[in-house]
Amino acid sequence: MRAAIDYPHLTDSQRDFIATALPGARLVADLSWHLVDSYVLHCASGNGEVIIKAGGADNHHIAREISAHDDGALQALIARGAAPQLMAADREARILCAEYLPGTLVEGTACEAEPDISEQAGELLRELHSASESIDESIERNMRKKALQWLNRPHRIPPAEADRAREILRAHRPGPAIVVPSHGDFSPRNWIVHDGRVALIDFGRFGHRPAVLDFLRIAGRQWRTYPATRAAFHRGYGLAEGIESSPQWLMAELREAIATAAWAYKVGDEAFEREGRQRLSAVLARANR
Repeated sequence: MRAAIDYPHLTDSQRDFIATALPGARLVADLSWHLVDSYVLHCASGNGEVIIKAGGADNHHIAREISAHDDGALQALIARGAAPQLMAADREARILCAEYLPGTLVEGTACEAEPDISEQAGELLRELHSASESIDESIERNMRKKALQWLNRPHRIPPAEADRAREILRAHRPGPAIVVPSHGDFSPRNWIVHDGRVALIDFGRFGHRPAVLDFLRIAGRQWRTYPATRAAFHRGYGLAEGIESSPQWLMAELREAIATAAWAYKVGDEAFEREGRQRLSAVLARANR
């Protein structure tokens, strides 16, 4: 049996999954970014409106999103309608089907500047982070290693800045870290708003990490563009003042800026690459004070 959805990037096993899980499904909209091998399809079926996510042979996002649901970390958010319910999934075929949540992406709209939206997002992130907590002995060491690996791959970071970043990373002595369920790409592009209420989507970068990593993208972009959202997020999450000056934040921001610049260069996203390089310059300027 083959699915009725005519989408060229689906494998035969993915089409079979759709035919079994969503007989009669039809494509409403292709929501994919087409930067990596992840495909996001808004579909309609006898089960109502759904989101189908499928990935290519090298895709890891689908498995991470399935793990977010298997982990149980999303249950509190799902119960309040603030995250989509998983309906069916096949890890081997790299495909899942989730509940479609109505709403508009916050990024690029007037909602992005509204403090109330950021306060709600802070509350939801706190809910996610509160689902569990554990000690990871090796994550800081592994993140340092990965940042150094990015610097050894092709990129357009100025050589002097790349050398200084390597120096800081090699001087760092990582130790055990408290880790929590982490969204991994927490920013307004993964927040939707419907009737004034915020929900979180896209858990394709889910993992257990230090909480600070989920703050970096909004700090690097949204808080700078719309300063009032910073205090609102702090209020919603209950974030302590001064955390942005901590050594942990600086090191996390350094790794994030390196990864952003190098990854964006790899996939050809020039605007995101430029943002990563700008953030790296700013972090290094702070580290040199």
